[in-house]
Amino acid sequence: MDELALNGTLAGDALANITANITDNLAAGNLTPIAAARAAFSFSDPSTFAQLLYAYRHMFIMEARILGLALGVIYLGAHASLSRPHSAAPRDDESDKAEGDGKGKTKKRKRTADVAKESIQLKDALLMPFFAAAALIGFYYLIQYMQDPALLNRILRAYMSLIAVASVGAFLGGGLSLASSLVFPNVWTSRRDGHLHRVDGSKRTQWVQKATASDAPGAANDASAWELDPSRTTPFPDMLAAPISWLPASSAARVTSASWAFRRLVRESWSIHVSLRGVGEEEIEGLTIHALIGMALAGLTAYLYYFVGLFPSLLNNIMGLGMSYLSLQLVSGTSFAIGSTVLIGLFVYDVVMVFYTPFMVAVATQVDAPIKIVAGSGPQTGMLGLGDIVVPGIYMCLCLRYDLYRHYARQIKHVDTTLTAVVANLATDEDKATTTKTSTATREVKPQYIDPQGRWGDRLWTSGAATAVTTAGLTAARFSKPYFYVSMVAYVIGLMAAMAAMLITRKGQPALFYLVPALLVATWGRAAVTGDLKGMWAYTEDDSQDTKDVVVEVDADGKLIKADETRDEKKDKKTDGNGDQKKKESENENDNETGRDIFVFAIRAPPESDFFEMDI
Repeated sequence: MDELALNGTLAGDALANITANITDNLAAGNLTPIAAARAAFSFSDPSTFAQLLYAYRHMFIMEARILGLALGVIYLGAHASLSRPHSAAPRDDESDKAEGDGKGKTKKRKRTADVAKESIQLKDALLMPFFAAAALIGFYYLIQYMQDPALLNRILRAYMSLIAVASVGAFLGGGLSLASSLVFPNVWTSRRDGHLHRVDGSKRTQWVQKATASDAPGAANDASAWELDPSRTTPFPDMLAAPISWLPASSAARVTSASWAFRRLVRESWSIHVSLRGVGEEEIEGLTIHALIGMALAGLTAYLYYFVGLFPSLLNNIMGLGMSYLSLQLVSGTSFAIGSTVLIGLFVYDVVMVFYTPFMVAVATQVDAPIKIVAGSGPQTGMLGLGDIVVPGIYMCLCLRYDLYRHYARQIKHVDTTLTAVVANLATDEDKATTTKTSTATREVKPQYIDPQGRWGDRLWTSGAATAVTTAGLTAARFSKPYFYVSMVAYVIGLMAAMAAMLITRKGQPALFYLVPALLVATWGRAAVTGDLKGMWAYTEDDSQDTKDVVVEVDADGKLIKADETRDEKKDKKTDGNGDQKKKESENENDNETGRDIFVFAIRAPPESDFFEMDI
């Protein structure tokens, strides 16, 4: 106790001395606390270092906020960009039997809709720095010609506001989806007994895993591994369900029923059907309530930003983060070779434009548009361009998708297969005999893909279990991410190095000058250390690796030698002309009897029989 009190007294005296030194330096004529601390700093006096840290406290807070915003949007955007890798097979399209009904009823398996990505090709990577330089120089001379950039800023703000409706809508919709998964998890673990529970929205019940159930991940999707838990009637874990138990019985029943209905509302996927007679019809699937609310909030954000000017810094950051989030989902680095080329090219561009030309600094300081994120603390304000988030972020997303690819590649099985071939004997024209030949080969069987997205709540509510909880869905969400985590650490180190250089030189720094070497050295270095350079170099996200289960050649140890890469392409079914004609005649007959629809716009919710709970 005495030692703690003494140390506390010394710490208080040291803080008082630091404050007194800063005050004295200010009174002596120094303009700012930072200038006073820098003037008093000495390597021989440790107290001056503490004084310097205290003087820079607002700058450190500002930089921490910028780093947190950048890392947060990259982390969320990377996970939102996940899709089925080529090392995994698509889910079966066959219907699964409904659990527990015993009547042969089926309900359709919900397909995973992958967002189409724009792949960067090598020629795009090589030309990207030149296009970026041309755009930057054009903006610079346009500002010089206009003298006053107010009109240009207004045009850019209007343009960015329109773009933000889609990007911010996706960003806010993703945030709402994350929040709903935390409130309505698929599985959760009881803190009292440690049992794993599963929420069944179609039956409005909860199931508890049997004590004798297998620990294998696949057993969690087996109906025999679960038994009904009649004591839990809400769709929530115990902690969230507790307030409902405090209500009167009638009120609790109404709240419980409404909770189940709301759970389905936030989890089901709708479709939009549009048709115009004589033109055609189109159906768009995958619409959710989160997306609708996100679009509405995005429109409100754009209106407040452009017309009202309310909370300009906050709305600027929301729009900037939204555009970064959507860009990370829609753009693919294709391969590590192309991704590295993009980074190196823009690294050279950033260095030249910041250190050797006035273009970058002039445009960044005079253009007032959501092309950067801004953070401040006290008198300190800093910014980070969206390019310093999106460009490294695309490469980091590639790292995460490569981790997912490796996760499924490790599960590929090589199964011995007997091949049978019937060969005709053509020795003579009259000899019609055939010979049947059999051989044994090895077939490569890929594991089926399980979507890891939307499982934030499952991971949260099962993280405190006394024993490791393993289900197929949790295994898919908790796949090993070494390359992604290495890239995240490298990004932090690179951005902190840029901020340190800015403090030392008191000048703005090109963040890519520090981020690009950190990312490339960290990721390629890890591949070299672990012996994965060949796999990392060969990885690509184009369709060349999307193959069926194929026959392969393996050596004596079962290692792959050669694969017969047969593309996994599904042929479009073409309807013959007679079928189309009959369909039109049938439609005309119906029109004569019931009238005809000229224009139809409908939002369709799935029927109860089609509502599929995601794999747990």
